[in-house]
Amino acid sequence: MNFTTTLGYVPTIRKTMKSPETLTAKQISVVIPVKDNQRGIDLFLKTLFESHPHDILPGEILIVDSPEPAITIAEEYLSRSTPVSVIHCNEKGPAAARNLGWKTAKGEWILFTDSDCIPEIDWIKGYSNSMNGSLAYAGNIKSYGDDWISRYYDSQQTLIPPPFTEAGIVCPEFIITANALVWKTALVEVGGFNEDIKIAAGEDVDLGFRLREIGKLSYAPGSLIRHNFDEGLGGFVERFKRYGMGNRKIAELYRLDLKPRRFKPRKSSIINHLLALLQLYCLSQGYRAPTN
Repeated sequence: MNFTTTLGYVPTIRKTMKSPETLTAKQISVVIPVKDNQRGIDLFLKTLFESHPHDILPGEILIVDSPEPAITIAEEYLSRSTPVSVIHCNEKGPAAARNLGWKTAKGEWILFTDSDCIPEIDWIKGYSNSMNGSLAYAGNIKSYGDDWISRYYDSQQTLIPPPFTEAGIVCPEFIITANALVWKTALVEVGGFNEDIKIAAGEDVDLGFRLREIGKLSYAPGSLIRHNFDEGLGGFVERFKRYGMGNRKIAELYRLDLKPRRFKPRKSSIINHLLALLQLYCLSQGYRAPTN
């Protein structure tokens, strides 16, 4: 195989699995881990049910909640043809929550997203149009807001997995669970997410790497979801510190050199250059933080 990779990971191929090449919305179970974000869940459900016709709604929605404070579902969403359920996870971290979600799910395909994401009309339809036998598909993610931090995330394509080339075909190196569709059979084969990764960073990269040992990953650019980056500059700092910690964990697991390096923003402006420097600083702080 001819691999050209960005992160340096080349999988050891254990087997070659192919998924079905057709998909209906009802075969999809949506899994959303959440901790103390009632507003995000309300906005997600409101937008989904208002924007999606009945025939492109998923088969079910599973919201995996931490025990306290509990998420509630408005009565108007409980009476829909698409079941909305809340299940409680006592284990720490989004990896454990997502594992509980997909193991509980009835669907053949698991569509992972987050409680701070808002679906667009083509969120599910975009996956139906991209099916090619891959085990997982990386959907498109853009910012919900139009503030300077949100525009920076979009210009940097922060939540779009980097590409690698295999036999002349461009594929994502991993998936990002803000918008990713995964065949449940493949999740069973690799054992799902690594629950030793307790933070919300790196667990989806690790899953993507292990899926590549048994099959292909593909992009689904037509599937769009919006990510709400409304936590301001403080949230920006915490996010990239966390990403640095996740990078360190992946580097240790796969013996890769993922140390943060200076980079130029893709779209040049004074604000973007300052944010790039801050991003680098926060990634470096997280990368150097102790791991357990």
